[in-house]
Amino acid sequence: MGYSRQENLKLRLTEREQLASAVHKLMAAGVSEDLIPAHLVRAFYVDMDELNYILQAVAQAQADSASNASPLQQSA
Repeated sequence: MGYSRQENLKLRLTEREQLASAVHKLMAAGVSEDLIPAHLVRAFYVDMDELNYILQAVAQAQADSASNASPLQQSA
């Protein structure tokens, strides 16, 4: 199985800050958390352990903000 030239031109996306920025940009564009890894690995070599850490942190932050919502916000 050969590699295409495009495959050899991928950049590495391994730093936590870079991954967090990419995740936030994709989420702002409406990409669901489940599809983020697929979108990133098409364009970058991704450190999957770091990406999983970022996705867990984002999910935890969303859960925390939902639990801290006022009763009026929860009923809306």
